[in-house]
Amino acid sequence: MKTKRRKRLHLYLLNDDENTFEHVTSTLMNSCEHNYFQACQCAHLVHTTGRAEVKSGFVPEIFAIYLQLTQFGLNVELRKRKL
Repeated sequence: MKTKRRKRLHLYLLNDDENTFEHVTSTLMNSCEHNYFQACQCAHLVHTTGRAEVKSGFVPEIFAIYLQLTQFGLNVELRKRKL
């Protein structure tokens, strides 16, 4: 019997001009369980490059984090493959 392989999803934070670094940092710390330095690094990376991967994993966990981030007003996208 063949087992079905689960697909990994990648969650990307996109740059916008609406959210402050403080808001993005605190949201990443609460939703993605980043520490302060990881959250700041992601916020600066998004500011300079336009996007950054903030989390990867499988559907239930990543989709729940995606919903939390969108509820806090952040622009995020899900991808099946890493960019």
